[in-house]
Amino acid sequence: MKKFVLRAAVLAMLTAGIATASGIAGASGAMACGNDPEKSYSFAASLPQINFRDQGPNVVALQLALRKEGYDLQGTGVYSVRTLAAVQDFQRKHGIKASGIVGAKTWNALVGHKQHSLTGKFVSAPTFSIMPGERNLDKLATLRGVLERIHPYSSLPQKGINDPGFDTYGPDTQALVKDFQKRAGIKASGIVGPKTWAALIHAVSVSGGWTC
Repeated sequence: MKKFVLRAAVLAMLTAGIATASGIAGASGAMACGNDPEKSYSFAASLPQINFRDQGPNVVALQLALRKEGYDLQGTGVYSVRTLAAVQDFQRKHGIKASGIVGAKTWNALVGHKQHSLTGKFVSAPTFSIMPGERNLDKLATLRGVLERIHPYSSLPQKGINDPGFDTYGPDTQALVKDFQKRAGIKASGIVGPKTWAALIHAVSVSGGWTC
């Protein structure tokens, strides 16, 4: 029940007035649930080429997208041998030359078929920063709503926004943010600023994680 309360609050925030204040664009409930017919081919075409041994937020996003396809990847942010094997297997299964290079054809097969609402048609990065000790519940709900969509960074306490312990940006959530920042090649300060928001939103969008 507590998990439902948190998710309901986050969904309301993403689809109603709080979304506007937070910098996340609003959408109708139906569209936010991925019921729109538009696909994400243009978004897939905008994604950069990724090569073996690359590092950073685009690699995290790739790994999380492959994880959605059933590959056992942890979102390390490093394009290692394990990620290479997953990419090549995905390419072979989709009739793409198994080069391991993630280019237009691979992105199109991996992301392009997803409904546009699931890849962030209605979502933009928040315009505010979050510092350790932040107590604004709207900001905290925005952050945690994004974090819980990034597997395996979703080990958040299952609390509703009115429960004790959910009223401060404390050490537990900071640890998750710092871990993500390290994997995305961002200074692991725990401060959620423009670079961190952009990497978080990008990772969810590429993996098609904007679900109900």
